[in-house]
Amino acid sequence: MHLPTPTHTFTIPSLHDGVRLDCRIYHPPGQVNPSSSSCQRIRGAIVAHPYAPLGGCYDDPVVGFVAGELLRAGFVVGTFNFRGAGGSDGRTSWTGRPELADYASFYEFMLLYLHRLRDTRSTSSQYGGNNLEAAQLILGGYSYGSMIASNLPHLDLIADVVKQSNHGTPMYEIYQIARDLVYCLGEDKDILEQERNTLEEMRRAAGTIQRTTVAYLLISPILPPINRFLTLFAKLSLDIGTLESAQRQSIPCPQPADQVCAHETLALYGTQDTFTSVHKLQTWSKELRQNPSSKFRSVEIDGAGHFWIEDGVRSQARDAIRNWLCRIH
Repeated sequence: MHLPTPTHTFTIPSLHDGVRLDCRIYHPPGQVNPSSSSCQRIRGAIVAHPYAPLGGCYDDPVVGFVAGELLRAGFVVGTFNFRGAGGSDGRTSWTGRPELADYASFYEFMLLYLHRLRDTRSTSSQYGGNNLEAAQLILGGYSYGSMIASNLPHLDLIADVVKQSNHGTPMYEIYQIARDLVYCLGEDKDILEQERNTLEEMRRAAGTIQRTTVAYLLISPILPPINRFLTLFAKLSLDIGTLESAQRQSIPCPQPADQVCAHETLALYGTQDTFTSVHKLQTWSKELRQNPSSKFRSVEIDGAGHFWIEDGVRSQARDAIRNWLCRIH
């Protein structure tokens, strides 16, 4: 399916330096009002775009068909522009660290947005809070976007950023934006007015989002040596600003292989990818699948290139995504 008009179009500040990032949220058809949805589990997904200097942005057609399939499956889908892409401020870096913080900023937003949707359902007359499962969030990306997604910090460290934030920080604004956008969907006004201490509510939210189930969807993943040309990561870390511009907080990131093996993951690639040879992709996939207790899965589409423009390959990709979603539901 093609993506419809977004439910929300807005900007958030990057945790790295406050640069404004274009963002969109799409709700599945019939699920715009959170309290009226018939689906008890809150499910969300992020699809990040390819390299901005090569034209990547959230309007990319591959981002579109992947996001459309997730939307059709009932996920609340979020897309955003990295700095320097589309209408987002700033420019693409040489290190990739600012972009990692851009993704982490939208990751934080989606966690809080899904948390608010869940709270809204738990207070509706149709549901009781104890009957709702923890939210599920797919961290997805295409090409460069998949590389950034697989380098994100652990969920508990992401939740700590919320817990430790103060007034005037980008994280505080991100929380307010998530809260207000859910409120626009029809959240009970009394609930919003009861939040006299926003920082206290953020601490509570941090505990809830920490229980989110995370999965990864990697489309046309980029492997060495190409990924080293696109980013000069020396030591993987999430670098974010604090109240004082001269101070920064550095949050360690795990090895991507550890992340995608520990969580349900689908890597989707074609045999004719011009950026990474199919042999490297096959070897990489085999090694990850063979890790003890690995939850990594991969699907190889014969004849598909990096841009997924060959006849019939997008249909096969949609089928693979659909089958994987049924498996992790």
